[in-house]
Amino acid sequence: MDSLLQPDASHVLAVSDLTRDIKSILEGQFDQVWVQGEVSNLRAQSSGHIYFSLKDSNSQLPCVLFARDAASQSFDLEDGMEVLLLGAISVYQPHGRYQLITKIAIKSGEGRLQLQYEKIKRQLAGEGLFDSSCKQALPILPQKIGVITSPTGAAVRDFIKILKRRNFFGEITILPARVQGKEAPLELVKMLKSEMVQDCKFDLVVLTRGGGSIEDLWAFNDETVVRAVSSCPVPTISAVGHEIDTVLSDYAADIRAETPSGAAELISSMQLETTRRTQKNAENLYEFIQNNLYLKTQCLHQLQSRMRFLAPKRQVELTSMRLDDLDTRLKAALRSHWLNNQTLLLQMNNRLQEHHPKNRLRSAKQSIQVAQNRLNLSTKVSVRQLAERLHYNANRLQNSSLHATLKRGYAILKKDEQTLITSAQSAHRCSTVSAAFHDGCVELEVKKRK
Repeated sequence: MDSLLQPDASHVLAVSDLTRDIKSILEGQFDQVWVQGEVSNLRAQSSGHIYFSLKDSNSQLPCVLFARDAASQSFDLEDGMEVLLLGAISVYQPHGRYQLITKIAIKSGEGRLQLQYEKIKRQLAGEGLFDSSCKQALPILPQKIGVITSPTGAAVRDFIKILKRRNFFGEITILPARVQGKEAPLELVKMLKSEMVQDCKFDLVVLTRGGGSIEDLWAFNDETVVRAVSSCPVPTISAVGHEIDTVLSDYAADIRAETPSGAAELISSMQLETTRRTQKNAENLYEFIQNNLYLKTQCLHQLQSRMRFLAPKRQVELTSMRLDDLDTRLKAALRSHWLNNQTLLLQMNNRLQEHHPKNRLRSAKQSIQVAQNRLNLSTKVSVRQLAERLHYNANRLQNSSLHATLKRGYAILKKDEQTLITSAQSAHRCSTVSAAFHDGCVELEVKKRK
């Protein structure tokens, strides 16, 4: 019976293998998931990491919010708080335990709006409303700007203040609309569909408001507003909220500015750049005109000079000057020819003198005398060098003689007056040896060897 229950060895998994397979399946299938529930057992560590459980009436899920993600959250998690979490399932193999690595936490009310936001975003993106091919280029120098916003809000005041400070010289028209509440989407669409916008009375349309919660900014996520922005015939800038706020009108607009002030700086920077380029072009044009004027003036002067040069009186003067020049050159050529002949004659005379027998004999005697002087000098040098070498070799021979060696303190040891003693082994105890020095001999008795 037990043999029937024995499994095939090839189908048996180690615990680590099974856990690894579970980890691969869970992490691959749940790499980005939204989960809603109640926070419990929250523990904040000194490292900044936050550990907690997310539970509902039937289950609970271990969660962790690492310090780098916790720092970017807009609120602090608390026990009992209803939240919507975005994260990825991770399996810790040593304990076979899975948990949710949380990236974003949203309060429950905001969470429902976030889900709706993601749904609308996917739908409109699928229709191609956010494609870059649909974007229009902003005008280089917008003269008329329509601003769709609340006329009493801080956003429009900041927008206008920055444009004035940066010397914007265009015309700004406020298209009033509510930017918050149930009526806001309808009024925003009304302004985007207004006759002035549709007839392209503006060079640029700016859709803007200040920051707020997701509920405050929801009008700019409304599908009708986003579609109206996308279909606007005039280039649009969406400047809604703060840097961290991103609404769907940002994706539909041709350009997104992080804040109302950022939109004003973008517009004025285009004007400043255009002004700079215009000024540069004006400077280049002025330089071009100045250069052309100078060249034309030079050409005129040259033509005037040529006219004076071609005048009959001038031609007579030039011909007379040319004749004078030819006369001078002819005289100079004759003189140069005569001088060259004189020089050649002197050279030939000198060569004849050099080859005269008397001169050649005197030159030969001088050469012989020089050679004799060199031979005498060479002989003296050779004799002196041989004498010095002989003296040097004699000194070396004398210094290497036996007498000279003994005189330097050495002695010759012999036994039996014939046999040289060249080592201590040759001298026997109680034997007599003779030591020959440079000035005589002495007899020595060997007492012991060391």
